[in-house]
Amino acid sequence: MEIKFKTAPHIRQKLSTQGIMLNLTLGLLVVYLFGLWRAYTLGTAYMTNVIVLLVTAVLVALITEGVWALVTKNNVLKYLKTSFGWVTAIILVLMVPVNTEPYAIAVATFIAIFFGKLVFGGFGQNVFNPAAVGRAIIFASFAGSISADLVTTATPTTTIASSGWMLSNEMFATFLNDFGGIGNLIIGNYSGAIGETCSLLILAVGVYLAFREVIDWRVPVTYLGVIFFGALVIGMMNGLGIEYALFNVFTGGAVFGAVFMLTDPVTNPNTRAGRIVFAVIAAFFTMLIRYMANLPEGVLYSILIANILTPVIDKYFDGKQVALEKRNNIATVTTVIVGIVVISLVGTTLVPSEKYRSINVPDGPVVTLMDDLSEFNPKLVSQDGNTYVISVKGYGLLDPDGAAAYSGHDYSRNEITVTVSADGSAIESLEFTTFGDTPNYGDKCLEDIFLNQFSGLTLESEVNCVSSATYTSKSVIAAAQLALNGGVTYKKGGEVALNSDFSEYKVQVTDNGDGTYHVSALGFGFLEPEVASYSGHEYSRNEFDITVTDGVISKIVFATFGDTPGYGDACVDEGYLESYIGKGLEDSADLISGATFTSKSVAAAVSAVLGGN
Repeated sequence: MEIKFKTAPHIRQKLSTQGIMLNLTLGLLVVYLFGLWRAYTLGTAYMTNVIVLLVTAVLVALITEGVWALVTKNNVLKYLKTSFGWVTAIILVLMVPVNTEPYAIAVATFIAIFFGKLVFGGFGQNVFNPAAVGRAIIFASFAGSISADLVTTATPTTTIASSGWMLSNEMFATFLNDFGGIGNLIIGNYSGAIGETCSLLILAVGVYLAFREVIDWRVPVTYLGVIFFGALVIGMMNGLGIEYALFNVFTGGAVFGAVFMLTDPVTNPNTRAGRIVFAVIAAFFTMLIRYMANLPEGVLYSILIANILTPVIDKYFDGKQVALEKRNNIATVTTVIVGIVVISLVGTTLVPSEKYRSINVPDGPVVTLMDDLSEFNPKLVSQDGNTYVISVKGYGLLDPDGAAAYSGHDYSRNEITVTVSADGSAIESLEFTTFGDTPNYGDKCLEDIFLNQFSGLTLESEVNCVSSATYTSKSVIAAAQLALNGGVTYKKGGEVALNSDFSEYKVQVTDNGDGTYHVSALGFGFLEPEVASYSGHEYSRNEFDITVTDGVISKIVFATFGDTPGYGDACVDEGYLESYIGKGLEDSADLISGATFTSKSVAAAVSAVLGGN
């Protein structure tokens, strides 16, 4: 029989170890049943996966411990009854997402049981919480162990972590609204680990376990209390209210970790005072990891770090507890206060972000703002500083002979007002000025759920189109793209003065006598024949029809394009040619990046009709 030393005083518990583990198992199964029901609401495939995960974990745990019992020459059944491997298995399952692959849970359970418990001597000897060890393995080695057939939405912690765990008051309100508010988070109606979402149920189970003296209530109360008050101070410093503190407590597995993991009697300190200090340390590292580390959560690793410090804590509080009561009380109160203060100091380094992007985006195709959207023919109507009014073709104008012809609607161009940041790199706001597409379909793009996602987007960003309104969605994206390009549909590559010497382009002008001209000029193929010879294209002169009114260009079109397809034909873009409208000989013209020779060919033709060289 093993005799294990425990720091005095010794108090006899009402429940035996078997009784404690039975109550703990029942509590875990209650939480599991909620997770199973949540999985069922997602679909039977998800529910089936949750069942398979539990069966897999329990079987692996029992087989691993059974083999260990055989190797160490113990009675297998007796060993399994006193090792309680199924408790570790259930906790581990409750800590993983609903779409985890069974093979990942099998490997993690084996490592949790074997390396997290058995190599230390079995139940009661382990240094680390075995379930935490197994979950850490999935984090570190099985990050991609997600079933391709089971897809879940973003979790609150991963979503806010992308903004550094700190949002402005307005953005935080939007964030909470996306997940149904604090109340929705408390009842667990959101995506997360199987057993970590319903804080209300976990707390109820925790109260029962504390009443039955299965767990020490001081540990979860201290842990959650320090997180709450630390987050409250941080939130107040950044203009956020009590909801920010509640969010930190009721999401991300904090309540689950507090009730089922930090209270593990094997891996936490022996004394009451030590357990309070232990809980404060875990709370501090939880917040530190959340705010400063590149991880969406902090509960798991904070528990493992606190486990490491358990021997040190036990050593400090070793001795006659009654005689040391005053010292211990001072130490615990001081630790709580210091923990909250240090967490608050960490919060001073945070800057509220305005870049939160709502998860409530439409369910249509994803389009990048860099995509070719020229078919929507975006045109700049007007510009006032950083605000652009842009008209674009929509569904009715792009498919006039298709389904649009049978809709019975009169279509017009969509007109959209876009405001960009001072440096022009990001969109600040976007709204419809005129809607010209199909009622009951395209007008879904008028809703905030679609338009709000444009805030903060850059040319590298993606946008979700509205299902059944893809054309209208893309027309809006084309308008946003044009605004981010400074109102031009082409990529600028510098400028050239129209009174420059263009003699090398050998411009030929035919004056029609009515203010219109037919002009031809050499292009890239003739000016760089050695380079152009590798393209395999046959080149001809570029030809234009140009109209001059009162000494400025009033119209210009390509009559014949004779340069390199895929490069020079960027100059045929209607938006580029329209940039010449209103220009005189003393003005400059834009060059297109990657099509410099063809751009200058256009400039040379314009210069010639204006009286240049």
